[in-house]
Amino acid sequence: MRLINKNIQNVIVILFVGTLSLFGQSIKSDKNGRKIPNEKIFVHYNSTLLFAGEYLLYKVYNLNHKGLSNLSKIAYVELVGEDMEIVFKHKVRLENSAGQGDFFIPSTVKSGNYKLIAYTKWMRNGSENDFFQGEIAIINPYQSDQKNILKDSSNISTRSVALNPNKKKLSIPEVGNSSVKIHFEQDAFKRRAKVSLRIEDVSDLYTNGSYSISVRNMDTIKKPQPLSSETFKESWGEEHETSNTKIENLMYLPEYRGEYISGRIYSEDSTMSVESEKVAISIPEENGYVLKVVATDKNGMFSTNLEKEYSGTKMVVQVLGENRKKYKIALDGETALDYSDLVFNRFKITPKIKDMIVERSVHNQIENGYFSIKPDSIKPIHAIVPNYQGMLYTYNLDDYTRFSTVGETLVEVVELVWAKRIGQDEYTFQIKENDYDFYTSPDFPPLIIVDGILVQNHTHLLQYNARNVKSISFLRDKYIVGPKIFQGVLVVETIDKDYVSPYGGEHRTSMELFRPLPKKSYYYQEYGNETDLTSDRILDFRYQLYWDPNLTLSDSQNEVIFYTSDIPGEYEMVLEGFSSSGNPVSVKRRFMVE
Repeated sequence: MRLINKNIQNVIVILFVGTLSLFGQSIKSDKNGRKIPNEKIFVHYNSTLLFAGEYLLYKVYNLNHKGLSNLSKIAYVELVGEDMEIVFKHKVRLENSAGQGDFFIPSTVKSGNYKLIAYTKWMRNGSENDFFQGEIAIINPYQSDQKNILKDSSNISTRSVALNPNKKKLSIPEVGNSSVKIHFEQDAFKRRAKVSLRIEDVSDLYTNGSYSISVRNMDTIKKPQPLSSETFKESWGEEHETSNTKIENLMYLPEYRGEYISGRIYSEDSTMSVESEKVAISIPEENGYVLKVVATDKNGMFSTNLEKEYSGTKMVVQVLGENRKKYKIALDGETALDYSDLVFNRFKITPKIKDMIVERSVHNQIENGYFSIKPDSIKPIHAIVPNYQGMLYTYNLDDYTRFSTVGETLVEVVELVWAKRIGQDEYTFQIKENDYDFYTSPDFPPLIIVDGILVQNHTHLLQYNARNVKSISFLRDKYIVGPKIFQGVLVVETIDKDYVSPYGGEHRTSMELFRPLPKKSYYYQEYGNETDLTSDRILDFRYQLYWDPNLTLSDSQNEVIFYTSDIPGEYEMVLEGFSSSGNPVSVKRRFMVE
């Protein structure tokens, strides 16, 4: 969206077309089938065994054969059950080749074996076997049906923790990358104690990269083994580095600039061309809006990208122009994947671990009861404010005498904006251009935005009850959105943000958005002096002591601090990630809480 004049219009068009050509060349194959870089997704998640009432925490890494990949800006994460039912599907925004997410396991999810699936749209051009697949077992003690995980016999493996009785050192050593070391002050800690660990990059090769760290209670029951970043990288052979697929055979383009929105228009009137028609995409927000205008191709297809984060939940898409009602519009949806070939893990339990399940479930209920005082926080999304915001003339109608309609308000209150008759009982807004604007055209209509949505029916808005309107603002400059030029902008904000145009049609459609997950800052438990440790009556039954999906190794020595809880037992610290060149880091270290 830009302010323009005639002198720069042609330059903008040339640059726009040139940019598209360059992007096309970056992925297009030549006559012989130029090799195209592939992507692979790795997911580090906090546990392969979760109970109802616990959180699945995860970080997504996007890679190619050279290192971290910036090709796709969106990843998709799904949890799939043995019955092929999808528990959740997340869209994750990737920044610097990585993103994060979480999911609270509700009591409606059945006990059973599940697959955590992750991919990008670009990866859908290949085999679904190339998607990331992780094992997750879920125990839901709140449902009576446990047949999916219940084993007939009592012969089930459990873990035991071996300690050296003299030094109380764990018998399980540090495992993982030899170039990255984890140092603890000690190997055993009291409850609610401060733990300080130091991450050392011995080789100085990993200071630039993306990492995540999880500290969690070790389950006493044998569970599925997670895939480490090192094992993941080893499994990616040279045959996966590139693809010979030609551009004309691709089903999915990479979401290189952000979320990809597409659809098509069509007409039952064979004389109506579907080429070069303008389509507007509006996403209203609390204090701003997203607006895109795109042109259709010869087949009526259109597409755009949502590059920035947004807070709106609804999208309105409509064909623009006088002939808009002769067209119908259809948006492309998310196509389902075929998971019929998935092979699930065989995690089982026996009645002998009933007491452990009951105890952990009680702990989870107590922890969830304290959620209001131990909340995670969602990082705010800044509203997308139009670049003309500071140039608007604004009338707050509470400062003036109220009139019945918007049309009357224009006559009595608002200067430089008026209504022009264009037909019987049909009107359009007009905005006076600036005095220095020597190029004018009656063919340029004004852009009308009401509550963040582009409005084409000016007549109804002129008749709208002005007592419901909070403010009227306008811009006198010409304004360009995509291929569409407008003579000025009129912005109307209603008091309740509930304006609805009564004239619908199949040229206009709306839908709830499948948005990327918001970024979160996870709750960090701290304890102060010795008095606080004993007087604090808030129970602390955390099994997950620490989770940081945005860990950076800024130098050779990096410190991580967290506090233990009231749950004794063995805990494991897991560090996963990749350097900027794609070298994997996978380090595990265990300690005791007594």
